[in-house]
Parts: sequence; C-alpha cells; structure tokens
Amino acid sequence: MIGRTALRRRGLIWTVLAVVVVVGGAVVAYYTPLMSVRSTEVLDNRVVSESEILAVADVTQGTPLLRVDTAAVARRVAAIESIESARVQRSYPSTLTISVVERRPVVRIVDGGTTQILDRLGVAYLTFGEGTTIPAEFAALPRFTTAHPGPTDPTTKAAVSVVADLPAYLTRLLVSVAATSPVDIELALKGERTVVWGDSDRGEEKARALKNLLTRKGTLYNVSSPDFPAFK
Repeated sequence: MIGRTALRRRGLIWTVLAVVVVVGGAVVAYYTPLMSVRSTEVLDNRVVSESEILAVADVTQGTPLLRVDTAAVARRVAAIESIESARVQRSYPSTLTISVVERRPVVRIVDGGTTQILDRLGVAYLTFGEGTTIPAEFAALPRFTTAHPGPTDPTTKAAVSVVADLPAYLTRLLVSVAATSPVDIELALKGERTVVWGDSDRGEEKARALKNLLTRKGTLYNVSSPDFPAFK
C-alpha cells in the first residue's frame, strides 16, 4: 500500500512534468518555425484587394504565430481608407486569418469642386478633388446637405442611418438628403417630389407609408408620423 508521502511525491512529479511540457510547448511555439505563418487568409473583402490588405498587414512568412501582434495587424489593416474594421486571428498550426468589414458608401457631400463620400457611420473616407473623375457608383449616390457633416455630428448620424436603411425601391428614387437637425430630415425624390421624413425612428413604417402615398400625385409627402401620413 502506497503511503501518503509517496502519493504526494508522485503527484508533485506529475505536476512538474506537466508544467515542463506546457512551458516547453510554449517555447517551441514562440521561438521555432514549427507553428509559424505559412499562409494568410483574407475574408469578406470585395472592394479592397487582397494584395493591398496583405501588404499593409506586413506579416512576414515564417514568423511564429504566437509572435504575431494580431491587434497591431488589425489596426494597420483598419487604417485602409475603405475598411471600417478588421479582425486578425491565429489558426494553428500555420494560418493567419484577416477578416474585414468594408465601408459602405451612403451619401456624397459636394463642396465647390470637391466631393466627399460618407459611409453609414458618417465618416468621409473618400475625397475627389476638382477635375477628378468620380466613379459612377459614387456619382450616383444621393447628395447630402447639412451644416456640420461628420461622424460625431448627431444630425449627420441620423441622416445617414435613414439613407442606409431605405428599401431598394426608395433608394432608386432618392436624389438628395437635407437635414437641419436629427429630427428634421427631408428626402428629395425624382420627379421633383419632397418627403418630410422627420427623425430616424420607425424607418420601416415610414417607408411603407410613403410607398402607398407615392401612388397619389403630389409634390410634398409627409411621413414623419407614419400613423398619419399626408401629401399635397
């Protein structure tokens, strides 16, 4: 029968061996090429090329995975103007995965000869100077007018959220958006029609109410209260 002292000694030995194995594994993973970067995957990119993302990520092949600063890589990739955010993950034994969320263009601001493209967060991430050819997909965006455009401006945030959530039928009709406050948003539609939208709440209900109103001839439609829409 094994005594308590012997059992404790045996348990201690196994504990030490386990620690040695864990530490040894960590040393191997951190300092040797056995678990190093052999491939880098880029996911969810449509506009920004994989080659650009990999160049900015700047991860050297053969770097041990544990030595890759994933947060720093994510910051570098997210600094690309057309990328909203990035996430970097290690996939053992030898893969680094970069997942991105690209910015979605929503509206354009025209100031003299300069055009800025704003995303769904109100960030102006692209600028086209005077004389620059604007790609068709950006030139077709609704023009946005407000006093202080920007991602920290409540009026901008409310207006771009309205546009970003519009149904397809209404997006096709939209020409421009004007907002003087978060609760005073107006849409200009094709056919010289104006829509008083109000605030950014109850967007789906307002869109449904407007769809019914647009079957009637008019120039001014008010869906700021979707329960009581009006037109004239």
